[in-house]
Amino acid sequence: MSLDYKNWSYGTQTVSADTDTVERVLISGEVKPQSPSASDLRGAAEWLAIYGCDDNIELAQSFANVIAFLELTAESKEKRSILAQAKKKYAEEKGIPVSQVRIKK
Repeated sequence: MSLDYKNWSYGTQTVSADTDTVERVLISGEVKPQSPSASDLRGAAEWLAIYGCDDNIELAQSFANVIAFLELTAESKEKRSILAQAKKKYAEEKGIPVSQVRIKK
């Protein structure tokens, strides 16, 4: 399953009245979502990790869940990228199409 970033839209939700938010530029169309890089995911996880939660353990748990998801997804993206590069290098060395390279775990 691939995510359809091209056709996704934030809609007209308004979480904040501030004019310096990402929400504002999403709604205005100034930025268009793209598939996030591992660095994007880790940056978002870092931002969530330093978000103030005071003593709200439910909020902290919710953010911790999302942080773990972002970090694990970033790790998965990096592993897939490394594997794809290795397959491409092997295919070039052997003179075969990448589609014929199989990895045994």
